[in-house]
Formats: sequence, structure tokens, C-alpha cells
Amino acid sequence: MNNPWLNIPASDYEGHMGLPEVDQLKFLGNVFKESLNKYDSRSLAYLGCATGNGLEYIDNKKTEQLTVIDINPEYLEILKTRYQKQIPEMEIIETDLRSYEGNGRRYSLIFAGLLFEYVSPESLLLKIAKWIENKGVLVVVLQLEDRNIKKVSATPYTSLKMLEPVMNLVSERDFRLMAQKSGMAESEGKIVTLKSGKSFYIGAYQKAE
Repeated sequence: MNNPWLNIPASDYEGHMGLPEVDQLKFLGNVFKESLNKYDSRSLAYLGCATGNGLEYIDNKKTEQLTVIDINPEYLEILKTRYQKQIPEMEIIETDLRSYEGNGRRYSLIFAGLLFEYVSPESLLLKIAKWIENKGVLVVVLQLEDRNIKKVSATPYTSLKMLEPVMNLVSERDFRLMAQKSGMAESEGKIVTLKSGKSFYIGAYQKAE
């Protein structure tokens, strides 16, 4: 089955996410920036990186190794054009995370913003547990369910509607339990509500001692 993410133009994705009534582009960029400042980003994997939102905050003196992963080649080409000169050592991987098994590297920080809605959380968490260093951190952003708010906001960028049938929202409680089964425990967690009314869970996870 063709993944709808392959049929959403980058201009639509960025246009939709950047609208004031959605405001998720800025939100995710800020969470990424906070993660870089708060945790050891010496070796970093950015899963579902799209066009690279937040990469402008990368400090090459702190982040010695960066791997960015996405399924959409157009998104990655834009990311490369924007950030390759700034981050010359960046490794760009075009793949479907549902089948990707890693590149043999382990990371001190893994970031996944609004990704688990489109993959099997249990399967990906088991893989992340292998990719992360013993004292490494996974930072995750999940959109939380609200019966009164559409999963995908209605905007002029109608191609985003293709995501609704494949978007499965995960509660923070269920995610916490799945992470525990994979050998990772929540070290921090909070819920943020945007002006749109949508709420998001931001969680940090480490391998359980």
C-alpha cells in the first residue's frame, strides 16, 4: 500500500504546519531546540525529520554525529539543500521506519516528533531501544486524542487529509507502558495545549536500570 506521506508535497506540509491556526511547525522546532539544550546530543538521530524543522539549532561542536531519517525523498532533498553546508557530517537516510533496522550506530539522543501516529509504536520502540546508548534519551511528541477536534486540522492544504485514515493517536499512558515493555522508562513527561486546542504529550525516556 502506497504511504500517503509520499504524496504530500513539501509545500503543503510546511504550509499546513506553519499556519497560525495549526502552529505545529514552530512548536516542534522549539521542542527539538529544548531537547538539544537539555540532553547529550553528541550523537543524534532525528526520526521522521521531514524537511528538517529545527536543524538550524544544531551546534556542530556539541553534535558530532547526526542521522536524519524520512520516507519522503522530496523532503530530504529540501533538507539537504537547506542544511548540508551548516552540518557537513550529516547522514541522510531515505527509508520507511516500519522496515528499517538501523545502521549499526547507537545514539545519545533520538528525537521523534509526531511520528508514532503513523507506525506501530511497539515495533519501533523495540528498535529504538537497540539504537540508543545506555544513558541515552528518546524524546517523543505525541498528539493526544480529543473527540471534539479533528485529528488533521482543516486547512487549504487538502492533501493532508490523506493522513486521516492512517493516523492512529496513542495516549501517553499506553505509550508509557509500551516503552516499559521495550526496556525504557519515562524520566520526564508533560502535556502542552496549543491555541488550536490540540494537546500534545512530550516525553523523555531512558533505558531502565
